[in-house]
Amino acid sequence: MSVFLRGMQPQNGFTAKTIRFVEHFKELQIGWTHNKLRSQGVEEFVEEYLPWIRKNNPHIAIRLFRTHVNCDPFVTGIYEYCRMRKRRCDWKTKHQVLSFVEEMAIGGDYVKGRKRGVNTILPRGLQLWSTETIGHDVFKVYSKWKGDAPDPSEITSASHPRLIHRKHA
Repeated sequence: MSVFLRGMQPQNGFTAKTIRFVEHFKELQIGWTHNKLRSQGVEEFVEEYLPWIRKNNPHIAIRLFRTHVNCDPFVTGIYEYCRMRKRRCDWKTKHQVLSFVEEMAIGGDYVKGRKRGVNTILPRGLQLWSTETIGHDVFKVYSKWKGDAPDPSEITSASHPRLIHRKHA
């Protein structure tokens, strides 16, 4: 191989040993069709780079879906609260698939920006706002018998772990 062609080869293969996933990343799913040219890069990625990624990230669930039915290969990253990123990998090389996985490992997107990466805040249904609890405690049971002793482990809105203080609207 000439010096020029050697310089044109992808140089990101060493990053497989250094990939560490963010804490809100939960699962990596890789699906491809066995023995098809459009899935060749994904298959080479699984054989060459995935053992290093799995060794360095034992807390991440990795699921492999190899089929014999003709379908598009995908790399899917699943984050907390069912948030996900999917990338189609047909006709990609093993280095391009590694780049997709690296992009998911840092939070969903290479580009910095407010709406680019995977959102890490709680979904609205799991939040308790301070403006919702003005004047009353949403966890207090008023229909109890008056002679019952107060429960020390009873949660209040002030001690709720997901209470978010907001300015009055």
